[in-house]
Amino acid sequence: MAPKVSKKKVAVVEENTEVKTEVKEAKKKAVAKKATTKRKAAVPKTPKAVSKQKQAVNNYPNAYLVVDHPVETETIYGNHYAIRIGASTDGYVEISFDKGEWQPCRFGGGYWWFDWAYFNKGDHSIAVRLMDTNGNSIIETSPRKCTIC
Repeated sequence: MAPKVSKKKVAVVEENTEVKTEVKEAKKKAVAKKATTKRKAAVPKTPKAVSKQKQAVNNYPNAYLVVDHPVETETIYGNHYAIRIGASTDGYVEISFDKGEWQPCRFGGGYWWFDWAYFNKGDHSIAVRLMDTNGNSIIETSPRKCTIC
């Protein structure tokens, strides 16, 4: 024979079950919120060259610019080198060697490129800048040093 269960006990058990379910759901939401907060707070590490850049934060908050190749203090051999530059799509890129004239770079394959040839042997510095469509500088990198042999 089954034990008798009063309506009050059944109501209490159902109420406790509902409360436990609500508590579990609240805990799940809290855990999900913490996980979301952690993901949002994580900021990807940026190359040193990017952190040293001067940025026009007001108009281009997501602008970035970095010389991918050559790397800092790289020794370059031969008589031609293709310089690869990563940049946001906020404008166009120019390059300068040894604080000289700014020269335009070409865009291709998701990067900006400059075909460097007929250079002198010795130490050189390379700086690049991202320009907006009005000819204003958005970002300029610190000089990247390299040696030509």
